[in-house]
Amino acid sequence: MRALRRAVKWCATFFTLLQMKNLFCKRLAACMCMKQPSSPSPEPPLIRRDKRSAVAGDNRGSGSVHGNTSTAPAENESVHALLKEIRDLLKTRVHSEEEQRYEDDKENEMKNDWMLAAAVLDRICAIAVTVFFVAGSLVVFVLFVKHP
Repeated sequence: MRALRRAVKWCATFFTLLQMKNLFCKRLAACMCMKQPSSPSPEPPLIRRDKRSAVAGDNRGSGSVHGNTSTAPAENESVHALLKEIRDLLKTRVHSEEEQRYEDDKENEMKNDWMLAAAVLDRICAIAVTVFFVAGSLVVFVLFVKHP
C-alpha cells in the first residue's frame, strides 16, 4: 500500500512538473515574446548486428594478400577474423559515440528549457517589481501633493 502511494505521488509530481514546463516554456514564453524551445532531437539509429556474417563470414577477403598466392589459408582466416573483430569494435564505438551525442543533446535541450523557464519567471518578477514600484511611487506622490 505504501509503495502504491509513493508511485501515485511520484506520478503526480512528474505530471505537475511537465505541466509547469509546458506553462513556462510554451504559454508564458509566447505571451512575453520570448524564444520557444526547439523541437526534440531524433533518437540515434541503432546498429543492427548481423549474426550470420560473423558465423558464415563474407567473401571480401578470400583473395590473395598483396598478390602473394602462397599465403597459407590459416593466416588468411586469422587476418580475416581480426579484420572482422576490428570492424565490430569500430561499429560499437561509433554507436556508443552516437548514443553519447544523443544523451548530450537531450541534456542540453532540457537545460535550455529550464533556462527559458527561468528567464520567463525573471521577466514576470521584473514586471511585478516595476508595477509595484510605479504604483508605490504614485501613491507617495499623490499623498505628498494632497496632504502637505
